[in-house]
Amino acid sequence: MTMYTLHMAQADFVAWRDNARRLLAARVSPGDVLWQDDDSAGDLFASGDTDLPPPSETPLALKLSRQHLRRLECASHYWPTHQQECRWALLYRVVWRLAQGEGEALLAGDSDGGVVEQRIKAVNHEVHHMHAFLRFHQQPVTPEEQHAPEFIAWFEPRHDVLEAAARHFIDRMGQHRWLIMTPEGAILCDGRQWHIERPESGTFTVQDYQALSTMEDDAEDLWLAYYASTFNPARLNEKTMVRSMPSRFWRHMPERVLITGLISHARHGARRLGQDSRLADKRGHTITLPK
Repeated sequence: MTMYTLHMAQADFVAWRDNARRLLAARVSPGDVLWQDDDSAGDLFASGDTDLPPPSETPLALKLSRQHLRRLECASHYWPTHQQECRWALLYRVVWRLAQGEGEALLAGDSDGGVVEQRIKAVNHEVHHMHAFLRFHQQPVTPEEQHAPEFIAWFEPRHDVLEAAARHFIDRMGQHRWLIMTPEGAILCDGRQWHIERPESGTFTVQDYQALSTMEDDAEDLWLAYYASTFNPARLNEKTMVRSMPSRFWRHMPERVLITGLISHARHGARRLGQDSRLADKRGHTITLPK
């Protein structure tokens, strides 16, 4: 029995699909393939043949709908922990089963399909997190720096969501130039075109971001004033707040300096008023909420 070892780039779904097509044509079962991400390319224990075999006399072929392909691609952006199965191995086992006629392999009630569904949900949830909790810092740009980003942001996603999240910011930033940095890559937009840049060696770090960003943002004070004034102490639910806004994002959000104080204020009587104290103290009719 020959074991085939394939090293995959971080987000190269197209390469995986081409390799999976060739493996199916050669009728190579999932147990005979060792899929590894790039970060394990230097593993001393990784061995095997990287040259794929020729097609079998009775090759397996598989045609998937666009919807199924999109689901598999979305699941491929999930970064598993060390205890979880490699994403490429999971996806190949699914398409192998589909090619064998096991149509349930992509259903949520199936052992493999359920894992795919969970990973799709996790990736989509992380896209939502990036939309909701990423904060841009405006940069002073001189005429001599006409190509420099006007807005810079840092984000630490748990999965590869750069491409999926990019359209949201492209639609909202208009013709401004901006840069979003993450440990695994960056999104750059010059106001007209955008691209994703992957570091060729090493990774981007928060220190790289801080070196580029002056962190001087006049709009931040305005944002903090707006955040505080719209905070409703009467509706505070701390467990729900932490669940919907995980604390891992707080350190890069400017409103972190307010959150603890707003929670404390709500605990000590502000829940009786459904508005910020700076507004509640102004003249006018106060509506007291029932206990």
